[in-house]
Amino acid sequence: MSMSAPVTDLGWQSRLRNAPQQPRSQAKIEQAVDAADRLLARSGANAVTTTRVAAEAGIAVGTIYRYFPDKEALFDALAARCLARFESLMDGLVQQSRTEKWADPVGMLFDVYTDLYRTDAGLRAIWFGGLLSENLREADRAHKRVMAQGLRDILISQDIAGDAPELATVCHAAMLASDAITQEAFRNNDSGDTALMAEAKTMLRSYVASINERFTPA
Repeated sequence: MSMSAPVTDLGWQSRLRNAPQQPRSQAKIEQAVDAADRLLARSGANAVTTTRVAAEAGIAVGTIYRYFPDKEALFDALAARCLARFESLMDGLVQQSRTEKWADPVGMLFDVYTDLYRTDAGLRAIWFGGLLSENLREADRAHKRVMAQGLRDILISQDIAGDAPELATVCHAAMLASDAITQEAFRNNDSGDTALMAEAKTMLRSYVASINERFTPA
């Protein structure tokens, strides 16, 4: 499976009270989500009320209620954007890896990945602000498997590993470890704990070296 597959489906659109039928309706939804993102990044989860979202977006409160049944639906929409951003970025890296040879794949991938945490305050607020619904947790688990598939494609493209059934599990483990350390690095530091992230790179480079030994391309 290539990374051209659809991004992780959070199912948030199914939670809308009314499905948008026209581009104008879709634009209103985007305005509301944009406004919630700005409020979340600027002032935290408590600032995201339907009244404040409507004022920030410059639309009527009734328009918010027309589409979003509750704040959780807004947060799920924001989370869907975050996950899609990660997966789109990975898709681009997979394509790039097929035409370029990277001296330090681990360092490059880790830096690109962590930069989204560093620059996206809304992402940090969702993941660290107690806003993870069960729906979102399940989608995040599926998202990590999509990202692991991208990592697998890159390792094969970079001649670090040959294709093997076990490689999917290996890449999933690497993705889970990387994500856990990254989240810890940014949990209380908007810029990321540089020492912790440096150790993460060292650990992941060793793991990738072991992958190379276990799945040496023919």
